[in-house]
Amino acid sequence: MSSMRLYILLWLLLLAGCGASTGVREPSVLDREEDTIAGLLARAETAAGVEAALLRLDAGERLLAEGRLSEAEQVAEDAMPAPPELEVRLVLLRSRINLAADDGATAMARLREIGVPGRSADYFVDYYQLLGDINSVLEQPRQAIGAWAEVSGLRDGAGGEDVRRKIWATLEALSGRELEEMAASSTSYELRGWIELARVVDSGQYSIPRQLESLVSWRRSWEQHSAARQLPEQLRQLEAAWAERPRHIALILPLREAAGAAIQQGFLAGYYEALAVSREVPRISLFDSSGAADILPIYERAVTAGADLIVGPLFKDLVNQLLEAGELPTPTLALNYTDADPLPGDGRLFQFALAPEDEIDAIIDLAWQAGHRNAAAIYPANDVFLRLQNIFAERWQARGGSFVSRAAYLGAGDFTDVVKSVLDIDASEARLQRLLDVLPRSNVAFTPRRRRDIDFIFLMANPQVGRQIKPALDFYFADDLPVFALPSIYDGSDNPDLNRDLEGIIFADAPLMWLDLDVPLASGGTERRLQAMGIDSFRLYPRLQQFLRRQVTSLRGATGELHMEESRRIHRRLTPGRFENGVAAPLAEPGD
Repeated sequence: MSSMRLYILLWLLLLAGCGASTGVREPSVLDREEDTIAGLLARAETAAGVEAALLRLDAGERLLAEGRLSEAEQVAEDAMPAPPELEVRLVLLRSRINLAADDGATAMARLREIGVPGRSADYFVDYYQLLGDINSVLEQPRQAIGAWAEVSGLRDGAGGEDVRRKIWATLEALSGRELEEMAASSTSYELRGWIELARVVDSGQYSIPRQLESLVSWRRSWEQHSAARQLPEQLRQLEAAWAERPRHIALILPLREAAGAAIQQGFLAGYYEALAVSREVPRISLFDSSGAADILPIYERAVTAGADLIVGPLFKDLVNQLLEAGELPTPTLALNYTDADPLPGDGRLFQFALAPEDEIDAIIDLAWQAGHRNAAAIYPANDVFLRLQNIFAERWQARGGSFVSRAAYLGAGDFTDVVKSVLDIDASEARLQRLLDVLPRSNVAFTPRRRRDIDFIFLMANPQVGRQIKPALDFYFADDLPVFALPSIYDGSDNPDLNRDLEGIIFADAPLMWLDLDVPLASGGTERRLQAMGIDSFRLYPRLQQFLRRQVTSLRGATGELHMEESRRIHRRLTPGRFENGVAAPLAEPGD
């Protein structure tokens, strides 16, 4: 057979094979088009009743999944009124659309159109998962946790992991008091187990070994709980985090200066606190940077000594030198912020500072939550505090508030003119003088008036200055104006007679200012805050990689609640306080 004839025969056989039926129809282009959103909607136009509603619901759910919210809402409206057997599905879809549009109130109202399902209802899981999501958007964390807990033991796979992740992330944000209140009112096995898990982890957050021991004990007590079968991801990573912790820490501080000595004292207090729980504590090497103009030789000595974590240096110019040196050979927790943000590099340089920006943010939160919108400021007349005043004004206005008045003072002395200026009393007196210039008599009855568009005063002052400014504000008809101050207003002394002129001033400070610890604390406010920084510097040492991997998002510290940005800057959320009867005391709630 010639090659040409063989080719023709094979070609004919191929044609025959292509024409033979296999009994399985391959999907056509038309079939695929019918399964698209447009295809579903086109078919719905020619269908009726339940079939049309089903097609529209399928299309609406796909539109929602793609984030096409306005189209999804229109399709859901076109599906109304739904047949009775599809009413719940339609309500759930419309509620999810509202939730995706960040309209939690409407989402909740629509969800309430259907009754609370019993466990046998086929939409039980969808209902409670959506209820939890809505409560989360509405900033009702306890209700969200309660709803999710209804289904956390009923979902497997990725869906179950997502619910458990949400529960744990929300529980982590609650305070110890809130957890106790939830535990007291909980009757559900699943919910109570979650709360107890959060409580045991929270109580040991300063010590990973203690947390690991607590987890073993919890799992024995709650062996039927869904989290006992699979712990949240963050807790599953605890053993690995502890295994890779630093074993040798180099502490670089100006040990012959007051600030360095206070931080060292706090750092060692944290060390002995950990030693009381477990003998597995790191080796500590001290390096003195007092008077250093160049940090690199000291840093290199610490690296050569074998440190696998370096804490320090303290001063900004030395921290900037580390940044300029390029990629660091060893993970480093600097005790100040660099001038560069975000950080370049490979993630080995972390930053922790007692930054006044955190203190300003705390005041802004407190004042805003109290309902104030118009701010005035009194601050020292120098470049440092002018910068802080500008930061406050920018952030307050970015929040939506107005900055209506300001006044700067020089040193100590008579603050009458400063207070009169910020309250516009001097303008009121000037109006009187103009009247006297034109009136024939001089015995005009006059009471000066302050401006009425101020909701609160933002004060930057030490206690000595504050004890003069606050009475002056009261004298000039501003005794009803709340005063919010930086923590410099509190020097750590509780002397009711001395501090009575600070009465009512609200500020935010390090929790260590209120706590009694089994360590010697400095009497002065500045030194005690630096001790708190030292304590937190030690407590952070096994947690830095967890923060970096988002395995933990916060840590309650001696300086405040700590959290880390993507730039590897660690910030603080401070504890609010107020002078009451001449004594500084923490507020139970920010809005108190």
